[in-house]
Amino acid sequence: MRSLRQTLVTLYAGVGGLLLFKALFSLRNAAQMAEGAPYTPMRVLAAAFLPITAALFLLAAISFWRKWRSARLLCLLIGVVNLCIPLLLVAILWHEGDHQIFGMPAATALLPVLGVLSIVAFWGWDPSANDGDAISVAPRRGDGTLSFLNHTYYIIHLMAFMGLWSAWEQWARRHYLPLLPFWPTLLQIVAIEILAVALHECGHALCGIALGYKLRSFQAGPFQLLRFEGRWKFTFNPLALLAVGGATGVVPTTLDEPRGRELAMIAAGPLASLVTGTVGLWVALHAPDSRWENLGFLIGMFGSLSLLIAVMNLMPLRAGSGYSDGARIAQLLRGGVWAELHQVFRIAAATTITPLRPRDYDIGALHRVIDAELVTGPPEFLLHLLAHSYYVDCGRRSDADDQMREADKVFEKYQSQIRAELLPSFVMNEALVRRDPARARLWWDRMEGKKPKLITADYWMARSALRWSEGDRAEAEAAWVKADEYLGRMPAAGTYVFDRDVLAQLKKTISTESVAEELASV
Repeated sequence: MRSLRQTLVTLYAGVGGLLLFKALFSLRNAAQMAEGAPYTPMRVLAAAFLPITAALFLLAAISFWRKWRSARLLCLLIGVVNLCIPLLLVAILWHEGDHQIFGMPAATALLPVLGVLSIVAFWGWDPSANDGDAISVAPRRGDGTLSFLNHTYYIIHLMAFMGLWSAWEQWARRHYLPLLPFWPTLLQIVAIEILAVALHECGHALCGIALGYKLRSFQAGPFQLLRFEGRWKFTFNPLALLAVGGATGVVPTTLDEPRGRELAMIAAGPLASLVTGTVGLWVALHAPDSRWENLGFLIGMFGSLSLLIAVMNLMPLRAGSGYSDGARIAQLLRGGVWAELHQVFRIAAATTITPLRPRDYDIGALHRVIDAELVTGPPEFLLHLLAHSYYVDCGRRSDADDQMREADKVFEKYQSQIRAELLPSFVMNEALVRRDPARARLWWDRMEGKKPKLITADYWMARSALRWSEGDRAEAEAAWVKADEYLGRMPAAGTYVFDRDVLAQLKKTISTESVAEELASV
């Protein structure tokens, strides 16, 4: 349900921006139509409909992101409005006799569906609950972003998108170039934007590979490639079509990473978009009376969208839990804890595909980032888990236990946002370090209650530790075998080598008397 709410709110922002853009032209057309004609209530309602509806959609999205008390009421109101809009449009169109007054009337067929989904998603929602629904995009201390851009960049992007579409349509008509109906054109433009995003991400990826990085993930719109457990995995997420974006994960192979190399990799994305955008515009403007004139509109949109992507990415803004290329470049140039934060997470990601392992983390940087309180929620939780892994890999169990206590405090605040796959370490720590079977069972039940999507070696090692602490040595051995079989299929990357070492230590432990037997002998 949380994903549905976030998707709906993203759609609210998009629809609000679209309606606001359409309102600028509809109001002008309504004024022209009204010259010499009397103002009737229905005509006034028709003129005011789009701007009022746009403001309502945008206000609902902003209230959700800012977690205002009125957010639930506004989002439910959107649901009711969407159910009523088709009826209102029919009345207005019937009265005016002009079926083009609002343009794109076919889109209204989807509004009742959006209305029902909105009512279902927000009926029992509590805006004040710390459930991770409203992803804050407010600037964090020292991150260099601007609040206005953080909250409006998506709307700005959409309005620029519609403005470019309208401009290129007018250009195509002036040059007598063919244009398709709305829906086929929309599908083509979405495909073009995905291509523009893919080329932007290729700039990051190719530059990174050339500088010695390794590619870990690549996403363009709904398409994603992820290197998982030594193999490439392809996924398709149709919801990503609502807000076409991209991301590239390239990681260093050594700890000695010059900052200039990372800056070059980040800057390569906007540079690629600037180059492809400039070439696209040149080709489009020379399309009339050429062999490719029928593609002039689409090529022009490609060039303009590429330049738009470059400009938006160079702006210092925060989008959800990530940062634009411009914000990251500024943070790296300033140095300090924000630069260290990105480096900490990049090294952690590198352990899945390089020989680097947890004991290679810069523990000083980790603690400086934690102490600076740059992030909250799941990222903060993950930082403590990374520090825990470092101390376990270095054999410093007491320090590792301290990090689990800190992570426990974060979990209590944000438990609904934290994935089940991050909890096995708690089960093992309670069972093997603190020798507390009851607490180990509590964490196991918490993990199972979240229904883990991935059953990995961590899951089986946690089960082995739990059952050993509860005195069931046979079940502990069986779970250990499952973990061993799983890790036997994994590549020789640092994180899996670390897991094999932990598994070997676990084997020694479960071969001894259980916690229950230890307590009975006291």
